[in-house]
Amino acid sequence: MWKSYTCRTVVSQIVTGYLPSLILHLVAALIPPIMKLFSAMQGYIALSEIERSACNKMLLFTIWFLFFANVLTGSVTSQIQLLFDPKTIPLILAVSVPAQASFFIAYVVTSWTSLSWALNRTIPLISDLVTRHFSKSKDELDIPSIPYHSEIPRILLFVLLGLTYFLLAPMILPFILIFFCMGYIIYRNQLFDVYQPKYDTGGRFWPVVHNSMIFSLVLMHVIAFGIFGLKKLPLASGLIVPLPVLTFLFNDYCRKRFLPVFNNFSAETLIKKDREDLNDPAMDEFFDKLVTAYRDPALMPIRRLNLNDDHSSPLLS
Repeated sequence: MWKSYTCRTVVSQIVTGYLPSLILHLVAALIPPIMKLFSAMQGYIALSEIERSACNKMLLFTIWFLFFANVLTGSVTSQIQLLFDPKTIPLILAVSVPAQASFFIAYVVTSWTSLSWALNRTIPLISDLVTRHFSKSKDELDIPSIPYHSEIPRILLFVLLGLTYFLLAPMILPFILIFFCMGYIIYRNQLFDVYQPKYDTGGRFWPVVHNSMIFSLVLMHVIAFGIFGLKKLPLASGLIVPLPVLTFLFNDYCRKRFLPVFNNFSAETLIKKDREDLNDPAMDEFFDKLVTAYRDPALMPIRRLNLNDDHSSPLLS
């Protein structure tokens, strides 16, 4: 009797603690291809623009669905009331965010498994074997490139969890630290030995990272303001108020000082790229193909059929 009760307890703890985070990981793994498809349907042509747009969409999905949808659990009516009464947002976050600490700790621990999957690359290996078996060119290998649109939002989610929970539940910090240490080793190996970049990002993903960091800091300030309000500490709440203002001022300074650097390539980078193209022996073949790569239909010669009948012969010979 005791053994059966213990087994039931262990199984129930595994199901209630590990299974929801695992399902959430599976759902999050299916979303990046869909976001990339939506970005391609928007009209973006370059792969870099498609992945950057998909990265923004995936980041919004990660923050609002994976974080706020789990934190603000409740009826739809209560969430609508939250929008109509924004003064209660700090207090509601101060109560709701600590209640989901155990769930996010389990989510972080489950992410260790996803890092091992990224190292083994089991699913890409199986898909590559299947495609090579049915394709004609069996000797050609498709070298993968790093999926920026899926990896960057996932890393930024753990930054958000670390900044919002270090005041509320510091026990989550060691798990996030282990994730980043493992991620540094694994991603470093993948970048040097596995992935091959298909384009030069030019640092255009850094504004996405910067905006996410600013949002995480402001959210941390709001939650801290709500916590001090619940604990009836007016002095501490007053000292928190200047922090969001300073954060927004710092964000405005960075946008004016550094954002043009990411939108436009520097002259040094362009000169280096031109010199590499001059020394590339394949550029002559590229220019030869460029002449016939696209022909405007309006500039093409008109081809007429040579028919000797009354409908096509001229009226005056």
